[in-house]
Amino acid sequence: MMLVWGFIILLTLAVIFLIWLQFNQNDDSGVMEGVPVEEKVAHLEENLKKTLEIMQDLAKKMHVQQEMLDQTTAKLQQVELQNTELVSLLTKVVDPQK
Repeated sequence: MMLVWGFIILLTLAVIFLIWLQFNQNDDSGVMEGVPVEEKVAHLEENLKKTLEIMQDLAKKMHVQQEMLDQTTAKLQQVELQNTELVSLLTKVVDPQK
C-alpha cells in the first residue's frame, strides 16, 4: 500500500513539474518575437531543404535495397527449384522402382 502512495506522489510531482516547465517555456517565447519574420522564414526554408534532401537520400537507399531484395528473392527461388529437382532425382536413384 505504501508503494502505491509513493507512486501516486511521484506522478503528482511529475505533473507539477511539467506544468511548471510549460509556463517557463511560455515566458521565453517573447524573446523570439524580436527575430524578424524573414529570418524565421529563411531558417524554415533551410530546414525544409535539408529535410527534403534527407528524404530523397532515404528514398534512393530504399529503392536500392528493394532491388537487392528482389534479386535475392529471384536467386532464392532458383535455388529452391534446383533443390526440388535434386530431391526428385535422388528419389529416383534411391528408389528406382517408381
